[in-house]
Amino acid sequence: MEKVRREMGLFEKILSYVPGYRGYKEKELRRESDRLVRMEIVNKLKMAKDVVRKSLANPIIAQNISSEDSWRFDTFVSNLDRVIQRIDRAVAGYAGIFDAVKVKEDKLDMVIQHDLSLIEKAEALRADAESLARMEPGKEEWRKLVDELISKAGELDMLIDKRVEILKGLVS
Repeated sequence: MEKVRREMGLFEKILSYVPGYRGYKEKELRRESDRLVRMEIVNKLKMAKDVVRKSLANPIIAQNISSEDSWRFDTFVSNLDRVIQRIDRAVAGYAGIFDAVKVKEDKLDMVIQHDLSLIEKAEALRADAESLARMEPGKEEWRKLVDELISKAGELDMLIDKRVEILKGLVS
């Protein structure tokens, strides 16, 4: 939020002193912050997906992977795709005039704090994906790390569910 606030233009700063406009602008800043945070998470997860996919792009490596390992890898990629789509299309941390669910400011602050944990988990997943890319596919260590990545994608999925609950006012 502070970064978005610092990047306001001179005209926006002047308008922020106009009664009524300030509250509106604060909501706009929160909306923009929410969108930027979600895009950061999506970008980290897409990087992780690209890294692991490229690691198996070599046809010689790909043909030496067992069907069980292939299934394990495909499970990770499909789970990661699901998480990426859910975050990318997540309910925005704000409500428009005609939205059915209205988001109060305190809930929005909770969502922004919650999104920090999503960023941290996405970063950890990306780092593990880079480690996976350096390993030889099919080895026990590789399988174990793929299983950990599947688990981390599941954790992110649960955090998205909690985010939805916060926005609906189900979590205090």
